[in-house]
Amino acid sequence: MRAVVLDADGRPRLAEVPEPNAPVDVLACGLCGSDVEKFGRAPAGTVLGHEVVVQAEGSRLALLHHRPCGECAECLAGHGTTCAQFAAPTIVPGGFAERVEATEGVELPDSLDDARATMVEPLACVLRGVERVPSGRVLVVGNGFVGRLFGAVLERRGDDVFAADADPARAGRAPDGPVDAAIVCARGAGADALNAVRPGGTVLVFADAGELQSDVVYRRELTVVGSRSATPDSMRAAATLLPDIDVPEPTVLPLERFDEGLELFVRRATLKVVFVP
Repeated sequence: MRAVVLDADGRPRLAEVPEPNAPVDVLACGLCGSDVEKFGRAPAGTVLGHEVVVQAEGSRLALLHHRPCGECAECLAGHGTTCAQFAAPTIVPGGFAERVEATEGVELPDSLDDARATMVEPLACVLRGVERVPSGRVLVVGNGFVGRLFGAVLERRGDDVFAADADPARAGRAPDGPVDAAIVCARGAGADALNAVRPGGTVLVFADAGELQSDVVYRRELTVVGSRSATPDSMRAAATLLPDIDVPEPTVLPLERFDEGLELFVRRATLKVVFVP
């Protein structure tokens, strides 16, 4: 079957690879910034892609990217993404392929087309993060695709939402004063988040924030929390919520145009790219 595979230099190339055991057809797979970060770092032969929608026995499923055990101390405390079992990949070989091995997923409503349905996984990550953000005036720092999802969920919750981005074309409404919470959705944006929140406020680190000044944290008595990835529960919640929120329109391309889609994404010419076999 065809798949986008990392070559010896860590660059993505369309290639023929063996079909997995118990294969199911991939309908669509979204490109995530975390995929791009693995170029040049993941081993040669890796097939990336975790925002995957498949056709399996008459149902369309958004696949679980990882699976916590649900029984360890971390899982029981609500930190399932830190579970020792969670690190094991569940999508084999990866979503940028014509087929993947059958695995667990959540059923999708008919109202979602295949491309939009790939957004269940990133929305599930956002829903877990929002649980750790107090209600009120909230600033999203980094207003790309994930930042837009945060904004949509927060607005639906009733928050007063602001959005900043290094690219003025992507920035939203600027805050008119200190905010109650800030969410770091852009690499290295931790200082911007710390400086935006009021004393006693909260910063959610959802991306690599870079250095966080501890003196600012303790002098202003800030709460800094982290959140990453999705759990089965948040995936189910995302599949239910997604049809009811506004999301950016994706750029949809076939696998053979992966280089083109990647270039659009890296150049920030589009917020979301989805590939179909």
